[in-house]
Amino acid sequence: MSLQLSMEAQRSHVTILLVVCLILLGLLGSVVSAEWQGDLSSYHIASFSNPHPPRPLNDPSGNHNAKFNHFTLSGPDGAVYVGAVNYLYRLDSSLNLLQNVSTCQELGEDRCDIFTNYNKILILDNQNRLITCGSENVGKCQFRNPEDLTDVVFQPEPNVAGFGELSTVSLIAPGTDGPMGPGADGGDWLYVAVTYSAEVMYGAIPPVSRRILTTDGLLISPSPGTGYSSFTAFDTSNLKTPIDIAFVTGFSFDGFTYFITSQEEDFESNVFVSKMSRVCQTSPLFGSYTEITLQCQGSDGSVYSLVQAAHIGPAGQDLAVSLGLKVEDMVLYAVFAKNEGADGSSDVPIDQSALCVYKMSDILDAFKEAVRGCIQDGDDYSVQYLEGSRCTTFPVSPETFFCYLTDLSNSAYKHAKGTDVTASNAVLELSDTLMSSIITTTEMNHTVAIIGTDSNGELLKVHIQSNTSARLYERVDLEITGSVLKDVKINDTTREMYILTEQKFLKMRVENCGQYTTCETCIGTDAGMDGDPYCGWCTLQRQCTLYSECKMPDVSTRWLAYNTVQCSEITNVDPYNNLPITVTEQQITVSVEQLPDLLTNMTYECWFGSYVSQATKTNEDLRCVSPPGNRIPPIQQGDDAVQVTLSIHSSETSVSFVDTSFYFYECSTYTSCVSCVGSRWACDWCVFENRCTHVSSTCSGDNEIIITGQNNPALSSPKGPGSCPQLLAQNTEVLLPNGIERSLQVMTTNLPDQTQITSFECSFDIEGVRRNTTAQRNNGTIVCDMKAYTYTSTDEAELIVKLTIEWTDTSNNPHILDDLFNNNATLYKCGVLKPDCSRCVTARPELECVWCNAMCELRESCTTAEGEWVTHNNNANCPDPILQGVYPLSGPIEGNTIVSVIGTDIGRGFHTVLNVMIGDQECHLDGLEAYYETGHSVSCLTQSRVESVVQVSLTVRGGDGTTLQESSGDVNFQYRVPSITSFSPRFGPAAGGTRITINGMALNTGRNIQAFIGDTACNITSPVTETEAVCTSSEGSVGQKEVLKMSFDGADKTSEVYNFTNNPFITEVSPTTSTYSGGREMVVRGTHLDTAQMASLVVTVASQITKRSVSSEGPNNIEFVENCAVDGSEVMRCFTPNITSAINSSLSQLNVTFGFIMDGVSDLLTWSEDNDVDLEFFLDPEYDKFENDLFEKKGDLMTIMGEQINSAITESELVVFVGPVRCPVTFIEETGLGCNLPKEKPPDGDFNGQDTERGLPVVWVIHSNLEFRIGYCSYPPVDLVPFIVPSVSGAVLVCILFLVLCFITQLYGSKREAKLIQEDMRALEEDLSDEIKQAFAELQTDLTDLTSDLHGIGMPFVSHQEYASNMLFIGQERPDTQDKEYPDENVQKAMMRFSRLLSNKAFLIVLIQTLDAESNSKLSIRQKQLIASLLTLTMIMENKLTYLTDIMITLMTELIQTAADNGRTRQLFHRNESILEKLLSNWVALCLYDQLQSHTAYPLFVLYRAIKHVSESGPVDVFTGRSRFSLNFEKMLQEDIEFNTLTIIVLIDVKGTVIKEVKVQDVDTISQVKEKILDALHLNKPYSSRPSANQVSLEWHRGTSGRLVLTDMDLRPPTDKWRRINMLKEFHVRNNDQMTIVERQEVDNATLSRPILKFSQGNEESAYVNVGFDDLGSNKRYSKRRYTVVEVETTEGIKDWHLVKEDNSGYDDDDDEEDGKKTKPKECCSGLRSVTFRNKITRRKIKEISFPRLMSTKGIVQKYVDDMFNTILSVESAPKAIKYLFDFFDSQAIRHDLEESDPEITHIWKSNILPLRFWSNAIKHPDYIFDILPSRSVGASMDVIGQLFHDVHDTKTHKLGQESSVNKLLYGREKQKYQHVVEDFYNGVRDLSPVPTQELNKELYKACENFTGLFSKLDTLERLWNIVNKFNPKILDVLESEPEYEEAHLGYLLEEVQVTLASGDEAL
Repeated sequence: MSLQLSMEAQRSHVTILLVVCLILLGLLGSVVSAEWQGDLSSYHIASFSNPHPPRPLNDPSGNHNAKFNHFTLSGPDGAVYVGAVNYLYRLDSSLNLLQNVSTCQELGEDRCDIFTNYNKILILDNQNRLITCGSENVGKCQFRNPEDLTDVVFQPEPNVAGFGELSTVSLIAPGTDGPMGPGADGGDWLYVAVTYSAEVMYGAIPPVSRRILTTDGLLISPSPGTGYSSFTAFDTSNLKTPIDIAFVTGFSFDGFTYFITSQEEDFESNVFVSKMSRVCQTSPLFGSYTEITLQCQGSDGSVYSLVQAAHIGPAGQDLAVSLGLKVEDMVLYAVFAKNEGADGSSDVPIDQSALCVYKMSDILDAFKEAVRGCIQDGDDYSVQYLEGSRCTTFPVSPETFFCYLTDLSNSAYKHAKGTDVTASNAVLELSDTLMSSIITTTEMNHTVAIIGTDSNGELLKVHIQSNTSARLYERVDLEITGSVLKDVKINDTTREMYILTEQKFLKMRVENCGQYTTCETCIGTDAGMDGDPYCGWCTLQRQCTLYSECKMPDVSTRWLAYNTVQCSEITNVDPYNNLPITVTEQQITVSVEQLPDLLTNMTYECWFGSYVSQATKTNEDLRCVSPPGNRIPPIQQGDDAVQVTLSIHSSETSVSFVDTSFYFYECSTYTSCVSCVGSRWACDWCVFENRCTHVSSTCSGDNEIIITGQNNPALSSPKGPGSCPQLLAQNTEVLLPNGIERSLQVMTTNLPDQTQITSFECSFDIEGVRRNTTAQRNNGTIVCDMKAYTYTSTDEAELIVKLTIEWTDTSNNPHILDDLFNNNATLYKCGVLKPDCSRCVTARPELECVWCNAMCELRESCTTAEGEWVTHNNNANCPDPILQGVYPLSGPIEGNTIVSVIGTDIGRGFHTVLNVMIGDQECHLDGLEAYYETGHSVSCLTQSRVESVVQVSLTVRGGDGTTLQESSGDVNFQYRVPSITSFSPRFGPAAGGTRITINGMALNTGRNIQAFIGDTACNITSPVTETEAVCTSSEGSVGQKEVLKMSFDGADKTSEVYNFTNNPFITEVSPTTSTYSGGREMVVRGTHLDTAQMASLVVTVASQITKRSVSSEGPNNIEFVENCAVDGSEVMRCFTPNITSAINSSLSQLNVTFGFIMDGVSDLLTWSEDNDVDLEFFLDPEYDKFENDLFEKKGDLMTIMGEQINSAITESELVVFVGPVRCPVTFIEETGLGCNLPKEKPPDGDFNGQDTERGLPVVWVIHSNLEFRIGYCSYPPVDLVPFIVPSVSGAVLVCILFLVLCFITQLYGSKREAKLIQEDMRALEEDLSDEIKQAFAELQTDLTDLTSDLHGIGMPFVSHQEYASNMLFIGQERPDTQDKEYPDENVQKAMMRFSRLLSNKAFLIVLIQTLDAESNSKLSIRQKQLIASLLTLTMIMENKLTYLTDIMITLMTELIQTAADNGRTRQLFHRNESILEKLLSNWVALCLYDQLQSHTAYPLFVLYRAIKHVSESGPVDVFTGRSRFSLNFEKMLQEDIEFNTLTIIVLIDVKGTVIKEVKVQDVDTISQVKEKILDALHLNKPYSSRPSANQVSLEWHRGTSGRLVLTDMDLRPPTDKWRRINMLKEFHVRNNDQMTIVERQEVDNATLSRPILKFSQGNEESAYVNVGFDDLGSNKRYSKRRYTVVEVETTEGIKDWHLVKEDNSGYDDDDDEEDGKKTKPKECCSGLRSVTFRNKITRRKIKEISFPRLMSTKGIVQKYVDDMFNTILSVESAPKAIKYLFDFFDSQAIRHDLEESDPEITHIWKSNILPLRFWSNAIKHPDYIFDILPSRSVGASMDVIGQLFHDVHDTKTHKLGQESSVNKLLYGREKQKYQHVVEDFYNGVRDLSPVPTQELNKELYKACENFTGLFSKLDTLERLWNIVNKFNPKILDVLESEPEYEEAHLGYLLEEVQVTLASGDEAL
C-alpha cells in the first residue's frame, strides 16, 4: 500500500516537472531563429564549374571578366547549354561536359584572354536550332546545330544583341503573319530588348524589337514599306540622349510580350523607377507598345525603386484565396532593391531588398488604363523618350486598340504609358541582402519562392503565405563567389532546379526534407511560423518527408504538416520514468501525443534499449512492462544509474518512431545521508543502518530514523539533505599551533537522541595520516578534547586540514556526520619561512608569533621574559639590518639600474626603509615599492657614476618609530662600461628566428639587458655571460640592413650591420618513408637553405588510441626533432627520427606530419600538410641469423633472409659488412636481400675489428639506425693439397658429397629461388615499362570505346532476383518466384502463424541456436546455409531487416562472450558453416547492393573488361582455357604460339552500307570469332538479352558472290587419335575480309541468309537490333559457370585439340561444379617446387617464355586493379550498415579487453566479414553481379585478383618458400601497399561519426525495398518449415525448459503450426 501511495505521489511530482520542462522548451523555441541554414551538399545533384575562370587582375595571361551569362535546356532529360564569356558549353543531363566552342575564335580572334564576347542570347527555337548571340561583332547571332555547336550559320544582319555587360533580354513568342505571306515565317518571332549603348555601331540597336524566325536559318527584320514594323526607337531629336533602361526579364502572356525594366523615368528626369512594358503579338505594327510603372512599398512607407528579377506563375491555394483569385489565375512575383541615396535618385542597388506580389488582373487593368488615357486624355500618357510617340483625345473605347490592328488605331495613339503607379506592399523585406533572381513553384496549397542573392551567393527559400506576409524559412549557401544570375528553372515533375551563378552551374533538388532529422526541425516549433512547407513528419517512419513519400499520409496523424502545432512525442510515463534497478517487470503507461492508428493486426511495442515489451493501446496511451533483471544493463562504476532509451516501436514499419529516456537507479551507490537524500532519485537514508535505499521500510532497526529523499514524492518528514545529521558552518577560523594542545568546538544539527549515541570522535587528516581524539556532546555542540597536532613539512608555514566528526551508536556502529560546509582547521608553525625578526613580527597577528631567543616562536612557547620579546605591537626594535648581496652585481656608468639589496631585517615595511646608499650617492627608492620583500630585500634606482666599485649600505626606522638602524655587511656594486667586439652570423632569413652570438666585454652589466637589430628586438634566449650574449632575430624584410646594438639598462652600445636575406624555401623532400627506428637520410631540396643557422627536421606523431573512455582527450601528439646538415643553398640532409617511443600495443593509427625548423620561417613547420606530402613509417625489419651462425660461401651471392626488409630503404642505402669489407647489395625484397661477396676472404672479426675469436669474418647488416649481427661467413680453402686415396673410397666420398650437396640445395634453394624469381619479376617490370605504357595507352583507348555506352544504358547488372539468388542460394534450390494459383488454405494459415512466431525474438534466437548446435551429420552445412537464406528472405519480404539485424547482434554478442571466455576469438566468423555466419554473409551482401550500383561496381566491371580485352588480344586455347596473356601463371600458354591479328569487316545490313570492324586472331576458332563479333556489336548489353555463338552462324564473303559458312569442326578424317578444330588461318582468311552473322545453319551453306542484326538510327543513340530472336531473355538461360566456346561432335577414340595437346583437358573443366559439387583441381596454383623441379622449368626458361607475358599483363591492367581496390576501400562510400557492424566489433573488443592481448582481433573480424564474406567472392565471380559470361581465361585472372584481395586483409605474414605460389609472388611488391590501404580504410571507417539508429534503419529499409516481391513468401516459409519441423522436439524441449518461454506460450504456438498443417483450425 505504501509503495502504491509512493508511486501516486511520484507521478504527480513527475507531471509537474514535465510541465515545467515543456514551458522551458516553449520559451527556448520562441527565441530560436526560424531560418534554417541548409547544407548545399544535401541539395546538390550535379554541378559544372567554369572551365575558363577569370584570371586575377595582376595576371596578364588571362581574361579577367570570364563568367557564365545564360543557360537553356533542350528538354527535361536532354542536353543543357551554357553561354559564357567567349565560350559555349554543351552538357548532358548530369552536367558533364560534352562539347565546348570558343565564340571569340569563331570571330577570328586569337587572344581569347583579352577578348570579351559576352553571351547575350541563348535560346532554342521550335525548329530545334540553338540561337546564340554575342556582345561583339555588333550583336550578331548564329543558328547552331544543338548536337554540334561548331555547325554554325552566321547571321549577316547585325544589331540584334547589346554591347558588353549591358542588358539584353530575349524570348520566342508567337507573332503575326509574316510579311512574306503565310508559311513557316509567319510563326514564331524572336523578341529582343536591349540597353542602349553609345559605342560605335551599337547605337542603332533598337531598345525593343522582334524578328521573324525563318526556315532558311536567318533572322529577318521586315523592310520598310511592307506595312509592318518590328521595333521601337529612341527619340533623338533636339540632341536628346537615349535614357538608361536595364531590362530585367521578359515573358509571354495572353497574346502579349512583356518586359520588366529598371530605368530612368523619362528624358533628363534623374528619377529611377521600375516599369513593365508590352507589345501585342498579333499586331503587324509596334505602335501598341505600352508601359506602366511598378512600385514595391516597404512597411515603413519607403519605396524599393529598382526591380532586380521577376517571374510570372500560378499561386498556391492559400495565396490565391488571400488574393481573391482562382487557382488558374496568374501572379507576378518580383524582387526589388532600394537604391543609393534618396528613393529613386540612382540606379545603383544596395543590400536592402523586398519581395512584392502583383495580381496579373491588376496589371492588365493598369495597361488598359494607359491605353485609354493615351486615346482619350492626350499627351500626358505618351512615351516621350520613344520616337513617334503620340496620344489623342478620341472619345472611343480602348479595348479595340490594344493590339493596334485597324487603320484608325494608327491615328489613335502610338506608344502609351500609365500615369499612375501599380503598387504592392512588400510581403518580405531583408535589410542585409540584395536579391538577384526569383522563381516560384507550388506545393500542395503553398506557394514557395526560390530567390537568389547578389551579395552573398545564397539561395533563399521563401513561403509566401498571403498577399501581406511571407517568411524566409531557409538559406542555402551555394559556396560560390559572385552572384546568383537571373536564369533559373524548375522541373516540377522531377523536383529539380537549375541555378546559374557567375562561375558555377548547379542542378539541385527543390526540396530537401531529409536534412531535417527530428520532428522539431521538420515542422518547426512555432505552429507554422517556421518549418518547411514542402515537408512533414512521417510519424511511423520517423522521417521528414514529402506528403507523397509517406505511407497513407491522410490516415490519423501519420503525416504531420509543417504547420502542425505539436510533434509526436512521449508526454508522460506513468507512474514515473525511472525505477530502482532491482524493481523489474513493472507495468507502466506511456502517453504519446499524436499517436497514429495502425493497420489491422499491427501492434505497438515498448523497447527498453534492446528489450521488447508488447504494448496495449488505449486512446493515446500504451501499457507495457519494464524489463526483467537480466535484460537491464549494469550500472557503470562511479554512476548511480543507467539510462536506457524507452522507444515506441511499430510492427507496421519496424521503426521506433518516438522515444524518451528511462532510468534504472541504485540508491546503495550513495554512502552519505546528504548525497543519498539529495540525489535525483527517490532514495531514503536509514540513519542507524548507514544505508541508502529506495524501500525505507526495510530499515528495521529499533528507533530507526529515516530521512526521506527530496525527490521521493512521499509526504513524510524529516525530508531532504537539510534533515541529515550534519555539521554546521564554522563561525571563525580554527587555528592549531604545531605541537600545542588545543580543544575545539563544532556546531551540529539533527543529531539522534543522546541515548542512542555512545561516543563521539574528532579526527584530522594530516599529511595523509588520520589523527583523532575523543569528543563530548553538549546539546548541538561537539567539543573535541585537548590534543596536540603536528606536521612535518618545513616549507609550509600553514597547513589546512580536514575535520571529520564520527559518532558511534549503541550497537557500536560508527557514523560520520555529513559536512556540507567543509569544516577544517589551520595547523601552523611560527618558525617556518620567517628567518628574521622583521618577517616574524609582520605575520598575521592571530597566529601570535613573536621574536624571542633570536628565533620566531609561538607566544606561549617563548621561555624568555616578555620584555625581551619583539611583537607586532610592542614597539620593540628588531636587530639591525645585515646585507648579504645585491642583484645585479654591476651596472652601466650611465646609471638607471634597478638594484635589489638582499639581507635580513631590512625593515618591517617599505616605508620603514629610509635610504639606500651606493657609495656616497643615494639610490632612489621612489616608485619601486612593488619590488620590496618584507625584511628580505629592497630595490632602488642607481645614478650615473664613473667606472668604480663602491659599497652598499641602507638605513631603516626601528619598531619604536624613532631609532635609525644602520646596515652591516660588506656588499659592493660595480659600475662598468660594456662593449661589443663582434657578432655572427651577419645575415639571416627575413622571417627572423636566427640565433645570433654577440661577443664583447662586460656584457652581463646591468639588470635589463636587451639586444636590437635596428629598432626591432633581438630576443635574448639564454643568460648573458661576461663575454657572450645569444639572441634570436625578429622578422624583417628581404634586403633590409640594420645595425645590431645592445641596451644595458637603457645605455646603448652599437656594432656592425646585420642583413635580412631571402627565406629558405623547400621544393622537394625525398624519400618520404622510414622505419620506426628512423635513421634514413632524407634529401631536402630548395633555395636559400644556407641562410638559416638552425636547420632541423620536426616529425609530429599524433597517435589515435583504440581504447575509448570518457576521460580521453584525443590524439596524443609527440614531437621528434633531428638536426639537419646544410650542403649549400639548395641541398640539406636530414635523418628520420626514431619514433618507437610513440608506438604501443593500443595504437590503431599513426598520423604523421613533418616540417622543418629553419630559424623563424614558420611556413616550413607545416611543410608536409601544406604540400600534401606524407611521411610514412613502417615496421622495423627483422633479419634471420644464419643457421648454425654460419654462411658457407659457394658462389658470389650471399642471401640474407628476414621480414619487412625492403620497407623504406633501397639497395644503395643498405650496408652489409663481411668483416670490415662492404658487400654490395644487389637486390632487396620484403623477405630477403642479396649481396656480392668479396672475391678474397676479408679479415677476421666484425667491421669494428672485434669478435675475432672464431677466426672468421662476421656479417653485419646496417639498416638505417639499426644494426643486425647475422653470423659468420666461411670461405673455401684457396689451395687444395693433392692426396691419393683408393679409387673405391674416392667414389664413395664423391657420392656422399653429392648427396649432401643435393640436400643442402634442396633445403636452402627454395627460399633463394623465390627471392630470385621476385628479383626477376622486378627487373622484368623495369625492362618492360615502355612496352607496358604503350599497351596501357592502347587499352585505355579501346576501353573508352568498350565502355562508352555505360553512361547511356548503364552497367549490365543482373536483376534483383538474380542477385539475391546468387548471393543467398548459390548451389541451392531457390524458392518459387510466385505463389501458387490455388494454395492450400491450411498451409496458408499455418505459415502465417509460423511467420508471426519468427517475429518473436526469443523464439527466433532459440531456433537458430538449437539448429546451429546440431552436428553436421544430422543437419548438414548446406542445410544450415539454406535455413539462413530462407530466414533472410522471409525478413526481407516482411520488411524486417532491422529485426534480423537485432537478432544477429544479439547472437554475435553471446558468441563473442563465449569465445572470449574460451580464448578462441580469432576463429570467429572465419567460416560460413553455421546459420549465424550465413545470415551475416547474406546481410552484408544485401546491404552492399546500393553501394555496388552507385560506386563500387563500375571499377570492377571496367577491370573485368580490361582483363577480357587483354586476354583476348592473344591466343586462347579453347579446350584448356590457357591464354597467352594472363595473370594466372598456371593458366598461361607456355608454348610460344605464332599468330597474327586480323581486322574483319562485319556487314550489318544487306547492302553492306553499315559495317563494324572487329579484331580477331588467325588462330581463333570459328566460335571464338563469333563471340568476339557479338561482343563488339552488343558491347555492354546484358548477356541474357543477346544471342550466343551457338545460336548463329558465321558467313565469310569472298568477292562479289562467294559466301561460305565457317564451322569449328574439321570434316577431314583424322590421321591419329588427335583432331584439330578449325581456325581462321585454316581457311586462309585475310585482313579486312568481310563476314556476316546469319541465322544458324543446321546444314552448312544450305541457304544464303540475311544478317540477323540491323542498324537502327533515330533520335537516340545508334544501336544494333536483333532480328529473329523475339525473346532472348526467356529463350536462353545460360549457365552460371565459365564456359568453353566450341562446336564439335564428339567421336569415340578421338581427342579434339586447339593450340596445345593435353590428355586431361576437357570441353569444360568446370562441369563438376553443377549440383553444388566441385572437384578439387590437382594443382590450384603453381608452387615454386613445381616451377623449379617438377615441371623442369628453369629461371632462364621462365624468363624466355612465361614471365615477360605475365609481367606485361600485370602492368597493363595494374591501374584498373588499383582503381578497384581504392574504390572498394573508400571510406566516403562505406555503407552505414558496414560502419555499424564495424563499430559493433570495436565495442565488443573493448568490452572484453581483447585488444590488449590481441591488437589484431578487430582487423581479423572485419576482414572475415568484408573480403571473405563478399568481395573476394564477387571479384572471382563478377557474373554474380553482372549479366555477363566470363570465359575461363578471364576467370583465371579474376581468381588471382580475388585471392590478392583476400590476402591483403590477412594479418598473417606468409613467408616465401618452397611452396610459394608464383601467383602470390606476382603481387608480392604491391601486397604491402594494399595492406596500408586496408588499414586506412578500417581506421577511416572507425573515425566516422557513429551511425544513428534512424539512419541505419533507413538503409536497411532501402535494402528491403530492393528485394521485396521477388519470391513467393508462402513457398519460402514452407521450405523453411519443412527443415525446422524435423527438429521440433529439440526446439520444444528448450522452449519448455525456461519460464520466460513458457509464459509467452512459445511451445504451444509452435505446436499450433503443426496442428494447423495436419488438420486445420477445427482440430484445435
